[in-house]
Amino acid sequence: MQAPRLRFGFTLLELLVVITIIGLLASVGLASYGRAQARARDARRQSDLTTMRNSLEIYYAENNAYVSTGDVWQDVSDALVELDPTYIRGLPSDPGGSGSVSYRYRSISNAQGYCIAANLETAETTQSSCTVTLESGYDYGVGNP
Repeated sequence: MQAPRLRFGFTLLELLVVITIIGLLASVGLASYGRAQARARDARRQSDLTTMRNSLEIYYAENNAYVSTGDVWQDVSDALVELDPTYIRGLPSDPGGSGSVSYRYRSISNAQGYCIAANLETAETTQSSCTVTLESGYDYGVGNP
């Protein structure tokens, strides 16, 4: 009489099915993770603009005018340098890293108003409280008035 054969391990078909399922789950997870990261960077951009707006309001209270750019768009790092360090501790930069667009600033009506703009990754429409049209390529702005 022959002893029964013990079977150890998995067949090739079983391994392929498991690997395919793991691959599908991983691809869905990575796609969701990428969207979550983009939304987090957008939240950071909105927070940065709010911080700069608050600093500009304090600057205005002490100087009776906002920082002037002559009604033209400029990079925040160039236009708002006089806010640092008295009104803001370090000017924020876009969290997108290399290749991302910088924040933009524009004074309005002889420095009696302003607009700060950012480009959001997940925005479907333009959102702005600015009285001027945002610069091309930007879809989120905060301003006064």
